[in-house]
Amino acid sequence: MKKFIAILLGLLMVLALVACSGNGGGQQGGGEGQGGGEGQETTPAEGGGEEQGGGEQGGAVVDVKLASHNAVVEGNPYRVRYEKDIQEAAADAINYGYNVSYSSFVSNQDASTEQQQLQNSINEGYNIIMNNPVATTGLDPIILQAQEAGIIYINADCAYMSTDVNILNVVTDQEYLGYKTGTYAGEVLGSGAKVAMIAAWEGNQANTDRQRGFEKAIEEQGLVVVATGNHDWDPTKAQQIMAEILNQGTEMDGVLISQCAENALAAYDAAGVAYPGFIGFGDTGAYMQKMLEINKDEIVTPYIVLSNPPGVGATALNFALNELAGNTLKDGVFQPGYEDTHQIWIKSRVCYTDKDQVAGTQVEGKSIEEYANSFEAGDSITFWLTFQEVKDTYFN
Repeated sequence: MKKFIAILLGLLMVLALVACSGNGGGQQGGGEGQGGGEGQETTPAEGGGEEQGGGEQGGAVVDVKLASHNAVVEGNPYRVRYEKDIQEAAADAINYGYNVSYSSFVSNQDASTEQQQLQNSINEGYNIIMNNPVATTGLDPIILQAQEAGIIYINADCAYMSTDVNILNVVTDQEYLGYKTGTYAGEVLGSGAKVAMIAAWEGNQANTDRQRGFEKAIEEQGLVVVATGNHDWDPTKAQQIMAEILNQGTEMDGVLISQCAENALAAYDAAGVAYPGFIGFGDTGAYMQKMLEINKDEIVTPYIVLSNPPGVGATALNFALNELAGNTLKDGVFQPGYEDTHQIWIKSRVCYTDKDQVAGTQVEGKSIEEYANSFEAGDSITFWLTFQEVKDTYFN
């Protein structure tokens, strides 16, 4: 009897072990129905569908090292927001199957520093190098070296103009910003009106594109440029340039300025003179709030607000992740006339003027007052396209 009980207990233990072994795959990453095995069915991460990055990578989360290279950040509200947007897009990438670790490098407009930092990123084995370049050419050998190492190299915000390398340039439609501003100034001021033209950074491709738009509108509208300057996207310099023009006693009806408009208005405040008959464009909380203050009772200074989204860098990251996923670009996505430098121009989303303020027009579902006051003074209007939005719009 004792022997029978011992045998029975032994059989029960064997059956229990078999049962435990059969349940193990359901709790382990490599088991049937889980994400770790080759060709296994997976549950998409929150926010990601079957067509998104995690699914395209076989369901496993892919670790990605991103190096973001900037010409300048400190003291520039746009560039600060640019970096924050990249961080947000990097965090969002987990929804599409990518665990993105992010590092930022700033050359402070020094080409040799930029080249050394890019070389370091190649040596350190980053998967994606995203660059806002100091100059429009001169980096071909570095770019080719990165590509030979299997690194995705992409330009953001400012186009790299060499036709000897095959990289994407993801930039904002800067020409539209200049053209829209100059056109509205002409409508407000009339043909023959005198304007100051304060541009940004001479030789910077984004500035070149924007000025092309300004100049086209100035010619079409019959505006007369009586003073010029460059503020290099530096708020302090913008106020200084505007102050110098005012101190010279130049007679003018309006101010065309390549952002930093609130700083130009600060020069008017310091000089104690009447505001111009038009100013634009700007895109910061400080500018939008200043225009509401000036025009709270009646329109004193007509103006235009346009978005030059710092999120273009975050959008560029999602182009790079689509490339990493093996997706191919659709035909016809490059900006007409700029196919040889592979430029994709992202359209501005926000545009409103003093006329919209009077009419009570809503901006992104809010009144203009609510919208303007929803921003911190130094923050810029921004947006960026998700991995899936980029894929749907630009990739096969």
